[in-house]
Amino acid sequence: MKGGILKQWFGIAALIFLWACNVSVNQSVTVKDGATRIGTINTVNGNIVIGNHCVVKGSARAVNGRIEVGEKSRVQSLQTVNGPVSIGRDTQVDGDIGSVNGSITCDAGVSVLGKVAGINGVIELKRTTVERDVTTVLGNVSLLDHSGVNGDLVVKEAKGSSHKNRRLKIVLDDGSVVKGDVRVEDPDIQVQVYLSNGAKVEGRVIDAEVVESGN
Repeated sequence: MKGGILKQWFGIAALIFLWACNVSVNQSVTVKDGATRIGTINTVNGNIVIGNHCVVKGSARAVNGRIEVGEKSRVQSLQTVNGPVSIGRDTQVDGDIGSVNGSITCDAGVSVLGKVAGINGVIELKRTTVERDVTTVLGNVSLLDHSGVNGDLVVKEAKGSSHKNRRLKIVLDDGSVVKGDVRVEDPDIQVQVYLSNGAKVEGRVIDAEVVESGN
């Protein structure tokens, strides 16, 4: 895998140890429904669970654990190395969402003001708006139920012979739109872009096969 990607994501773990005064090492952190929390939340071996109607004024970062956000909350950046990220209905994320070895799922009405970036896990967005790019390396991407990406959707390059001739699927359904390009940067991965039920890419589809149905 590209060195830049590794440095970006595994740097999360190093930052957590630098901020040791705010770290939960072997236990989870929970923000109860309706609560406001100011400051960064960091865990090493534990989950981060943010309830409904919460406000978190700081990033949430986990090394080995999931990040879960309930409905109608407002949070900053969410990043995990080994774990999924799931976000409930009508929540606003003011920064980025990222996971190295885990899925990223957003429920209906989620708004992401930054980017959504995965490496090995699937990305599934339902009636979600992403203001910047959506990127993946080895995980499938699904944009469902009138989701919108205002930037590009990018498949970044992966290194290693085990990834050659791998197939990757990008699904746009139910009127979902990518306003920028769909771009594949890895010549060894075969990518198919499925467009159905009024979904479209307003920019270019670069180095991927387009399959249209149900329009």
